[in-house]
Amino acid sequence: MSIQEGSVPRRRAGTSGEGFGADFLVLDAEGRTLRGLNPTAARIWALCDGQRTARAVAEQVASEFSTDVGPVLTDTLRFLEELQRRGLLDEVRAPAGAAPLEET
Repeated sequence: MSIQEGSVPRRRAGTSGEGFGADFLVLDAEGRTLRGLNPTAARIWALCDGQRTARAVAEQVASEFSTDVGPVLTDTLRFLEELQRRGLLDEVRAPAGAAPLEET
């Protein structure tokens, strides 16, 4: 399934991400290290909680990194697709009419 702006990504059960000094590693459900993430990718990973749309994730990242949302959204969608392809993300649908939660 293709990740779209309105998709609500969630880290797959059993996966984890951990920071080790300047490095951030993502582990699949079997405990295999799949890749190290840069700070932007690590933040996207952290925001994939099943509550925010992909667009909301990109908007939050763009705000935190003081950059334009357009390129961030494109990169976020591409990155989320890769995470899904690797079996690290599920896509959940928000209930009709429900607004995604905002980070406080």
